[in-house]
Amino acid sequence: MSESDETDGPPLDGRSARRQRNVDAVLDVVLEMFQEEAVTPTMEQVAARSGLSLRSLYRYFADPSEMFEATVQRTLRRALAVATIEKLGEGPFEARLATFVKSRLDLHEGYGAVQQATLVHALQLTAARDQVERTRMGLREQFVRQFAPELADREPHERERITAAADVLTQLESIRYLRNHRGFSLPETRAVLLESVRALLTHPSA
Repeated sequence: MSESDETDGPPLDGRSARRQRNVDAVLDVVLEMFQEEAVTPTMEQVAARSGLSLRSLYRYFADPSEMFEATVQRTLRRALAVATIEKLGEGPFEARLATFVKSRLDLHEGYGAVQQATLVHALQLTAARDQVERTRMGLREQFVRQFAPELADREPHERERITAAADVLTQLESIRYLRNHRGFSLPETRAVLLESVRALLTHPSA
């Protein structure tokens, strides 16, 4: 793309649409690189891969952190739709369990790479750090609400232990460990989560 493309041509609406397409292309590239384990791509790398000039890229994003933040925010909006469970806590236990596990696996497959990249940047970027904590808290609350009927039958100290154990097991970092480091397939990972969460919620406390 030539630099003149950024200033000449269609009127404002057309330029705005083109700008949005270019920004989306950049964010797609950053997401692809996150998924390829390149959690800190440079502006030069992103420009080359997206087909934009470096100068044009800097018109859209002041620095890499702003570009990473935009990628995280856009992906989060899409991930929230995947993570949403309708009618939390309603229906038979096995159906709720299957829905819960499917939601977590779908979320990991679509958002896990961005979560990992966010963790890398969390120490330097306040927004990234806050995003990590909000995601973790939201997933923990989702578990509590989805299995409220089972947790209600336990003593307070038991509920706390069960929730903590399930939280460790079903956060995205844990699923990433099973998928990427242990090399489990999706069906294998699904079986681990189903069996483990079922045991936590149905076995009598020691």
